[in-house]
Amino acid sequence: MDKIIQNDFTYGEHEDHFFNQGVNAYCRPDVPQDMLEDEVRTCFYRDAIYNNKHLFKDKIVMDFGCGSGILSMFAAKAGAKKVFGVEASDLAKTTAKNVKKNGLDHIITILEGKVEEIELPGEDKVDILLSEAMGVGLIHEGMLQSLVIARDRFLKPDGILFPDKNKLYICAIEDKKMHDKHVHL
Repeated sequence: MDKIIQNDFTYGEHEDHFFNQGVNAYCRPDVPQDMLEDEVRTCFYRDAIYNNKHLFKDKIVMDFGCGSGILSMFAAKAGAKKVFGVEASDLAKTTAKNVKKNGLDHIITILEGKVEEIELPGEDKVDILLSEAMGVGLIHEGMLQSLVIARDRFLKPDGILFPDKNKLYICAIEDKKMHDKHVHL
């Protein structure tokens, strides 16, 4: 996998957020670490971006729900002129440090806040809206409404959603232990 430094996820500054609800639950060090260690997922996004460098070259990109900033860094390395990583949680602070450690802070700007409330410094619209906001089962993280808002507020009329489609495969199973744990009759 690409050599990108992602080692600033320590309990230190995130300790206060470890048990919080809402977006700051993503500040727990294990959340971005688990995602980064999911090599199939991370390499899939990296390859999708790198195999489409022609789409990213000299473009302005918004990485909505950027989390650790890994997709922002892939977009920058693929030739994006400017990348705005938008992260609603306090994880944005650590992400900005990692962007700087990777020498990409001249391309990537991390914005902490909800997409409904932020403004893009020096830009009105972006060419590409990059996102991994769907989560498990495409809806787990509950960010689809915010993704639509980001698209409507910031994506140029001829802009690209990346990715622009997903497939969900469902297979029914029975897991009595899981059922008993989560369903109280």
